[in-house]
Amino acid sequence: MRPLVFDGVGTVVAYDLDGKVKYVEDKVTKLTLQLQFDWQAVMGGDSGYAFHYTAGDLQDKASIEVPRYSPIIADMSQGATTKRITDMEFDETEQGLLGTDGYTIKAPTKYAGTFTEESDQVYIVDVDTDERTLLTRVASTPTDQQYTISATGKIVSSDANKGREILVTYKWSKEGTETAFDGNRRPAPFKLTHRFELIDDKNGNPIPVQVTIFKALGGGTLDVSQERKKPSTTTIDLQVMEPGRSADNPEGHAMTIKFGI
Repeated sequence: MRPLVFDGVGTVVAYDLDGKVKYVEDKVTKLTLQLQFDWQAVMGGDSGYAFHYTAGDLQDKASIEVPRYSPIIADMSQGATTKRITDMEFDETEQGLLGTDGYTIKAPTKYAGTFTEESDQVYIVDVDTDERTLLTRVASTPTDQQYTISATGKIVSSDANKGREILVTYKWSKEGTETAFDGNRRPAPFKLTHRFELIDDKNGNPIPVQVTIFKALGGGTLDVSQERKKPSTTTIDLQVMEPGRSADNPEGHAMTIKFGI
């Protein structure tokens, strides 16, 4: 076969074993198949060589890399549960200065969220020692040991605290997506197809390719990386299982690779 070059991204589709589409991930930048066939040496002859080799069990694996965080990959790999939540809470920490008009928390406005009332704590920070003194929330007329906060997150204290540095912790909420990992989670097996294109290096024509794993199981380490100034990636490892025979796999193959060339 002529040299073929991968240029672009692929699409992974995971199916329940009954054929229903379970996940679609269309930004796959890397799929690696590791097909492993080992021999078990039988020793005992006159020389230092084995006189017989017995085929060991197959340990085929696959790995997938996506150039962003993917809840789909988390579900496939770790049996996680992903759902939409209309009122999802976030824990926030901010530092700032109490100005002449107080200090207004920023995250709810920045992310179009809603401040959670009575979730706040305000500390006066000593800039020399970094010591923090917790203030007491009151309804009105705060002293230098107290503060007030409005429904929109505006913090006011006494004139004695104006210009001082504060640390604020609070909660706010908005609609979002949550991926949850239970302590008793178990990923379920699935069928996986990976469709992508290769470029024929001789004539530049696109070549359709499909990798099919008829029964795969997630597991191992789910690698979710966050590093400054670098794109996030999600990487999973899959185990290849004995699929048995089915209507779309009458020969009972574990996996196939198809090239449209």
